[in-house]
Amino acid sequence: MDKKKGGLGIKDIFKMNITLLCKWWWKLEKEDGLWQTLIKNKYLRNATISTVKHRLDDSPVWSNLLKIRQIYLRGRKIQTKNGKKSLFWEDNWLHDKPLCIEHPVLFEFCENKEIIVHEVLSRRGHLTFSRWLTPLLFEEWLTLVDKVFSFTFENLDDTILWRWNTKNTFSTKSVYNHLSSERTTNSYNHIWRAKLPYKIKIFTWLLEKGAILTKENLVKRKWPGNPSCMLCNQFETIDHLFFQCPISKCVWALIGFCLGTPSTPRNCTKHKFWITNWLPQGQSVHHFGFSAVCWAI
Repeated sequence: MDKKKGGLGIKDIFKMNITLLCKWWWKLEKEDGLWQTLIKNKYLRNATISTVKHRLDDSPVWSNLLKIRQIYLRGRKIQTKNGKKSLFWEDNWLHDKPLCIEHPVLFEFCENKEIIVHEVLSRRGHLTFSRWLTPLLFEEWLTLVDKVFSFTFENLDDTILWRWNTKNTFSTKSVYNHLSSERTTNSYNHIWRAKLPYKIKIFTWLLEKGAILTKENLVKRKWPGNPSCMLCNQFETIDHLFFQCPISKCVWALIGFCLGTPSTPRNCTKHKFWITNWLPQGQSVHHFGFSAVCWAI
């Protein structure tokens, strides 16, 4: 994940591969060239990228593109003008949601699921349904047709835009950020902005993430060794090693004596409240001191 989202800024190769494949979809729709011409003539023909089906004789590259097509379509949006590139049911052209989501029963009964908007206009809204529509469904359909014909169309080609970027243009960063958005956490700016050697920043980042290789964490990884602290024979956790072990307590007691405090922190979370309480103007340097203490311990 990005540092702003609590990670180290190291890219996930699987997600990066998806973002780069999405870029080829964007190039196919937005650019002209030999590759685009070959793909359109061989695979698309009269189909759109939303409706083209996988075939047994597809090339490996095209097969991989089809696997991530839905991710690309989630970020793609169409500014409908003449309706020749917009799917009537499955594209977000009339509202923020596709009509197949807003009118699922009508979509289920409709036999023209892959019809484009321009063709609906040419048919003047006369689509084929697999069964007779009840009065309520028929009224729903008439209301939808009225909305469609009230839409302001133009005699221009539909424009492909990108919804995950404020400039409406595709970027691999926007796709990667979207794929990582579900894991958004603390940005740890107090660590990355501290004037410390980078290896100590990594050390304290791992400490706050609970990922330092104490014996407790080693046991979770099926380590067969003794999980006791070598200094006091208590179970070695992160809080024990850096705050609760007698040696650690002595170090924090000396710091507390210098600050004039009657207590010492018992874990990473309480340390933040402790330093704010006893050193109110020290927020800008408290991580520096915290790093020095933990590194020394």
